[in-house]
Amino acid sequence: MRVVHVASEVAPFAQSGGLADVVSGLPAALAETHGMDVGVIVPMYRGVAQRLADAGITVEPGVALSLQVGVHALEGALRIAKVGRVRYGFVDCAALYDRPGTLYGPGGAGEWHDNHVRFAALGVAANAGAASLLGGPPDVLHVHDWQGGPAAVYAKLLGESSPAIVATIHNLAYRGIFGKHVMDELGWPWSLFTQQQLEFYDQVSFLKGGLAAADAVTTVSPSYAQEILTPPFGEALDGFLRWDIKRLVGIVNGIDTRAWDPKSDGALAQPFSIDTIAKRAANRAALADELGVSLAQEQPLIGVIARMTGQKGLDLVADVVPELADLGAKMVVLGAGEPELESRFGYLSTAFSDHVATRIGFDIALARRIYGGSDLFLMPSRFEPCGLGQLYAMRYGSVPIVHAVGGLRDTVTDGVTGIQFHAATASALRAALAHSVTVFRQRETFLRLQRAAMQRDSSWLASALEYAQLYRSLR
Repeated sequence: MRVVHVASEVAPFAQSGGLADVVSGLPAALAETHGMDVGVIVPMYRGVAQRLADAGITVEPGVALSLQVGVHALEGALRIAKVGRVRYGFVDCAALYDRPGTLYGPGGAGEWHDNHVRFAALGVAANAGAASLLGGPPDVLHVHDWQGGPAAVYAKLLGESSPAIVATIHNLAYRGIFGKHVMDELGWPWSLFTQQQLEFYDQVSFLKGGLAAADAVTTVSPSYAQEILTPPFGEALDGFLRWDIKRLVGIVNGIDTRAWDPKSDGALAQPFSIDTIAKRAANRAALADELGVSLAQEQPLIGVIARMTGQKGLDLVADVVPELADLGAKMVVLGAGEPELESRFGYLSTAFSDHVATRIGFDIALARRIYGGSDLFLMPSRFEPCGLGQLYAMRYGSVPIVHAVGGLRDTVTDGVTGIQFHAATASALRAALAHSVTVFRQRETFLRLQRAAMQRDSSWLASALEYAQLYRSLR
């Protein structure tokens, strides 16, 4: 079976969040454990070629692409590289992707004005180049989030020759909404501008179009699959998902357990395993020293790694920082996002410097040290499709404290591998932290939690099997 994944990012070559980890891990697991011919098609942003070279990966010239994206005629190429058993196709179109700033915009919260063209072109390139990448036409086209949606729309326009289509929702809050003028600009027939397909409140939603074109829709945990069918979580698409989607399946994400392994992680001061968990104390001490946090033996160190947004509940974390002294805990925070929250955490780190240290930005090495050195790992998300942070934390022996929604509820077992709380409020979070501090001080109880968390199988093995079965059911 030939399967091609289409996405806007993939780790470690172009990454802004957890999507990139999934687009790296799932294809590798499908190729390695199910013998599939798997490809990944992503843009070649500025800096990707250098990262490939630094990793010692050879990039072939590939095939030339003449991309007719509605009224836009673009020239480019599909540069091909092999990473393990997966073939990568990087869409090289300098006019669209060779830009400074972030993957999606010039910086901050801004987005490129032509993102509709950039990701429509990715869709055209995926349909034109998949056969060259895989040595034959794909059996399954698997598109991810709104940026992958146009690939599904263009594939469906091919008619009976199109492959089976799977669309994955990683976060329904990002719907890829543009003015309806893009229908003509991108060459999409107005017959698709309906409530059952692309139309979204008299605008166009790339995500909705991709979901409508799909033979099956997946999202990244069973609980989130149920939550998005309801108004509180459905982002105004809950009715569409209930009535117009052929098949909706929740499959929890995994992680690359070879890349994320505390026994061999070079970012840690002291590698360790479940059998040498006592060595983990050296990482706790080193992390506290690195971030300038004084730490007594009875004080747990709480880690937070997240985008600084309301969705992630970082405002709730900020609300409880002044009470850390009374709770008897210290905290380290790593993240970036909304300027107001960044500024607020900057102030808190100054005003309560004895109890919280903050680093603004994305630092993967520091993130690994936080997973490996914190005692508790906090994720108070208001909604969470799956979440990867809690999976990394458990792998590294940091006991997660999570708001029981979506994938957090599905992956963290209360009182066994972590601690759950059930309301996205500062008071509920405060109570959960107080309980967690008590558990931390009960050394045998806490050690059982740590060991159970580290023993949880968070690999892609089970999830890849579910995807393989889904693909086969569509052919």
